[in-house]
Amino acid sequence: MLAVAGVGYLLAAGRVRGGWSRKRSASFIAGLVVVATALLSGIDTYADYLLSVHMVEHMLLMTVAPVLLVCGAPVRLALAASRSRGRRAIAMLLHQRVVALATRPAFGVTLLCAVMLGTYLTGLFELSLRSQTVHALEHAAFFWSGVLCFAPLIAADPFPRPPSALLRFAWLMVVMTAMVVVGALLSFDSSVRYAPYLEPARAMHVSALADQQLAGVVMWFGGGLFGAVLMLVLVTQTLFAEERRQRRRERYASDRAAPGSTAERAFIA
Repeated sequence: MLAVAGVGYLLAAGRVRGGWSRKRSASFIAGLVVVATALLSGIDTYADYLLSVHMVEHMLLMTVAPVLLVCGAPVRLALAASRSRGRRAIAMLLHQRVVALATRPAFGVTLLCAVMLGTYLTGLFELSLRSQTVHALEHAAFFWSGVLCFAPLIAADPFPRPPSALLRFAWLMVVMTAMVVVGALLSFDSSVRYAPYLEPARAMHVSALADQQLAGVVMWFGGGLFGAVLMLVLVTQTLFAEERRQRRRERYASDRAAPGSTAERAFIA
């Protein structure tokens, strides 16, 4: 499935007239690699034995992979690579009420925070350790809630009503706060919260409580570092975008003031 997505993306990129951004392509492929690393490597194997490794897996699925994939701008690529009929169909889909609602920051951020808090602070996480079906659904929930959360915040795709820079920072702070809450609760809990990790940790001669505290640190500081880096990227993008707009305004003003400009000819006439 991941290979199909990667090949499909690269084939679409090759159809874009004038070429497609290599940075976007590299970001999308890197996102697929992160998903594969989280689900198909030793991380997924040891996630059944150590909560800290499981937390790394979840962080990759709900933050790193979605951000990289979203930065690849797959919707924008689909528009650029499609013919006029395909572009109209995609544009109509984007303006459907359901899509417009799902791509609003309030929806995505609320969903990701609800998935995080609902997973770690209820019996749902422990249930996922006993059921492969629930475990798979949990991973899907983390991944897709991450995509819906970060797509409008990064705004690489042309979704309706993109949020302002200030709102993006505010919503990102909400996500980081939820991560801090989960991380702090796991780090300062004096007892093992998830009983299924007791026996595997004992077999590996590891303290289950210490491993749980390490998992909290991964969520707490890992989430904080991730949020800080993403915020820095968004600030940089905002500054560059404002600089480009200012240059266009200056160029437009210069053209209007230049001798023989349209405005001057109209005045003389």
